[in-house]
Amino acid sequence: MKFGPVILFFTCLLLANAAKGQENWTLRKDKNGIKVFSRPTKNFKFDELKVECEIDGRISQLAALLFDVNKQYKWAYKTIKSQLLKQVGTADVFFYTEIEVPWPYENRDMVVHMVMRQNPVSKVLTVEAKNTDNYLPVKEDIVRLKYSSAIWTVTPINNKKLKIDYRLQLDVGENVPAWLANLFSVSGPYESFNNLKEKIKLPVYAQATFPFITD
Repeated sequence: MKFGPVILFFTCLLLANAAKGQENWTLRKDKNGIKVFSRPTKNFKFDELKVECEIDGRISQLAALLFDVNKQYKWAYKTIKSQLLKQVGTADVFFYTEIEVPWPYENRDMVVHMVMRQNPVSKVLTVEAKNTDNYLPVKEDIVRLKYSSAIWTVTPINNKKLKIDYRLQLDVGENVPAWLANLFSVSGPYESFNNLKEKIKLPVYAQATFPFITD
């Protein structure tokens, strides 16, 4: 009896089931071309989030909007303050952001290290934005986020349209009720990307170029 084909079959089956298990996303919202998904994670009590959407614009336009961190509060959900702290290079920044949380809970804040890179062949832009500890002292009456990791995968459809895959994992701290967590997990990503779709059209971003980006 030949076991090779049988072993190969079951190996492929196990890999397929593993991949299916790793995905396991639940669609939470589908509106205006923006899809918001969530799935449980082993390391955090808050679900991992994913956003899929298409927007009009060039990669450089989106990069310009994201790098304009001082104006992030104008489109990012519940962000009431955003400030550039350090520009390391053309594709590397540190910035501070404060997020409004309904009373009686304290606002959250964090220092984010954001780095961009583009694949020179596929032109896919990857943006990694993660919190960094001990950059600034913790403020009184504001809770410092324990963990935040956002990854953008931006694929150009043509020179006027982009496909975005956005993943986010958060640990917002203790004593956060389910209704508040759900508010941010669904409304937050949707409202942010709905605003972003409009803000990217502003003239200030229209002609943006970067030495590390090819549109």
